[in-house]
Amino acid sequence: MSTSAGADKTVLVVEDDPWIRSLMADLLAGEGYSVVQASDGKAGMELAEANDPDVILLDLAMPEKSGLDVLHELKSSKPTRDIPVIVVSAYAMLMMGSDARRADGVIQKPFDLADLLMQVEQAASKRRQNGT
Repeated sequence: MSTSAGADKTVLVVEDDPWIRSLMADLLAGEGYSVVQASDGKAGMELAEANDPDVILLDLAMPEKSGLDVLHELKSSKPTRDIPVIVVSAYAMLMMGSDARRADGVIQKPFDLADLLMQVEQAASKRRQNGT
């Protein structure tokens, strides 16, 4: 992937673990993405509404508001419903039968960095092509 893959694209990383959040943010920034970070679901929802990111990477198990609650709100709210949401969680396989099916992608922790970048790029490109 070239360093311009993320040019003019913003990713919101919603992850309560500071090490994982920093890892994802650094990886994405290195690919040219603008990165906005939230450490809990409540802040993640607020930043999604304020920043209109191209993609959201969302953990499920978080304080303040769970990732599933955030996903439900994002997909139910007109300003945010078209933003692709990729769930990144150790519980990713357990959530397949839940509301998390509304996610645009799922990445199991621990994750492969190349897979994370590929899914983010595909989701961002799809959103741009759809004009949303």
